[in-house]
Amino acid sequence: MANNTTNGPKVVNTHTGAFFGAAVAFLAATGVWNMANIWLLNVTVQEQWMLGMGILSAMFATVVVSKVVRDREEARSLVNEVRQARYEEILASAPAPGLGHM
Repeated sequence: MANNTTNGPKVVNTHTGAFFGAAVAFLAATGVWNMANIWLLNVTVQEQWMLGMGILSAMFATVVVSKVVRDREEARSLVNEVRQARYEEILASAPAPGLGHM
């Protein structure tokens, strides 16, 4: 997520190389584990391919949904920051209450 600062630009948290590497390694290990399990099933090749494609599609959908959720949160944060900047600009240019126009 993003850190909101009043004086500086928006700072976006970045993931470390270790976190990214662990996520990719876990995704690969999960894929290998599922392939091994499908290989050991006592079903026809067509059924193995069907199960494999289903698992691959589910893994892909999980990655896509997590990215969409993250992008929506970042976009919402950006919209809120733009609104905040507009409000600050309006307040800075507005006269003080009761003094009229300057």
